[in-house]
Amino acid sequence: MRTLFLAFAAASLVATGAPAMIPEDNAFTSLSRIQDNTKIVDVGTVRSGGDGVVELYTFHAGRLGDLIGTERVHAGANSDVRIDTRRPVRGDVMAVLKVDGQIVATHQFRNINR
Repeated sequence: MRTLFLAFAAASLVATGAPAMIPEDNAFTSLSRIQDNTKIVDVGTVRSGGDGVVELYTFHAGRLGDLIGTERVHAGANSDVRIDTRRPVRGDVMAVLKVDGQIVATHQFRNINR
């Protein structure tokens, strides 16, 4: 599963900097900045084609790490999606939107609290 995810994540982080081609109804939009020294990560507005979940993982050197938090989302626009990580986050993290168990969108947050 991680290998499949990493392939998807790598495709979204191509050298051109262009986002991965994802269906228009699934996306991280209106991204918020993560506040320093907080255990709450605000990933902003998440648009989802169905009921799903946003998972937040540590992300280092192009590799997916530990799952550090989740938040359920509903079909449509979900504003101010906040994920409780239970501890302050440091470094890079990857937000993953899953609908019906399938990865439909990702977004990397870089250099959090460094």
